[in-house]
Parts: sequence; structure tokens; C-alpha cells
Amino acid sequence: MFSRLSTILSAILVVACTGTSPQTQDTLDEISAPGVVFGQAPAAAGGVPSVVMLSAESGRSDSGPVFDPEPVIDQFGLVFSPTILLVRVGQTVRFTNSESLAHNVNLRHVDTDLVVLDADTDPTETAHYTFEESGGYDVTCNVHPGMTAFVFVSPTPYAVVADLDGEFTLSGVPPGSYTLTVWSTDTALVSERAVEVGEGPTELEAGPAS
Repeated sequence: MFSRLSTILSAILVVACTGTSPQTQDTLDEISAPGVVFGQAPAAAGGVPSVVMLSAESGRSDSGPVFDPEPVIDQFGLVFSPTILLVRVGQTVRFTNSESLAHNVNLRHVDTDLVVLDADTDPTETAHYTFEESGGYDVTCNVHPGMTAFVFVSPTPYAVVADLDGEFTLSGVPPGSYTLTVWSTDTALVSERAVEVGEGPTELEAGPAS
């Protein structure tokens, strides 16, 4: 399988030979911007994408903007939407019910197995929870057991939900030493290792050691 770097080099060759299309230019702009980290993480497990996170070494600031200032998971059509939500530590998530059925929000920290929220959500009602602990949480409905979703809580702004094939891109990452964490609903795909991010674009293979 070709890496995204190979794809970029191919795009550059196309530009040199034929001129730059808008799509190719967008790709080049994305990958050549300062502080871009990109690569391949494990593909989605059970339809749920992986999360890729970079944590700065001790003593360095991980301050930065939140991913979504008003994160929401809605219940409609007997599903949670979105299926996976990425938030920062300290953010409050609203759990809404947009249909005529009564629902429930059961929120469990995956690592500790601690249920942190168990709230009924009747039609038009909303439950809230402020996430103070990082890590993965599963979201279920006690009324309709087939309903599931996941929340990943990051202590750092350098985190992203990969696409279904596992490709990811992070931007604005300062050069330095980081811990690369990959979270997945499949525990066999969870991994953590030390990496270096350079001044220019950095390609990383994010996944369990082979």
C-alpha cells in the first residue's frame, strides 16, 4: 500500500507535467503547511474510526483550542449521532433526544469501567456531562441496547479522528518529542510510543508494532 507521502510526490509530478488542479493544490497546501503530521492508523473497527493523539513531553504546554465549542450527541432514529465524538478534558457534552421515543444515556469510562452518567432522556430532554478524565468512553441506551456511540477525551489539542481507512492529518503541531497514542474500540489496536515531529511535514505510522 502506498503511503500518503507517495501520493503527495505523485501529485507534485502531475503538477510539474500538467499544471496544478484545484484539488491537487489543496492537497499540496495541506501537506506542506508547517507542523503537519500525517500517516496511517488502524482502519475503523466495527465502523468506528480510530483516534490519533500526540501528547507533548512533560513540561511543555498542550494549550490550544477545543475541537468543537458546543459538542452534542443526539438520539434520533434509534441511533446516537455522531458515532464517535472527540472532545478536550474539561468540556461539557450535551446528550439530546430529537425523537418521540424515551431514551437513556449511560456513559462508561472504558479503562476504569466506571459509569459516570446514567440519565433518562425523554423526548426533547437533554442530559449533560463534563469530562474531567481523559480516555475513551462508551455511550449506550439502557432502553434500546443496540444504540452505541463513543466519546474520546483528549488532554491535548493535537488529536484527530482518522477516516474509515485509518488515514489522518494533524496540523499546527510544534516540532519536538511526543507520545503517539492510538485509541480504538478494538483493544488489540490500541498503542502508544514515542515519536519525533520535525519542522516540516512528518509522516507517522500509527498502530501496533508488527
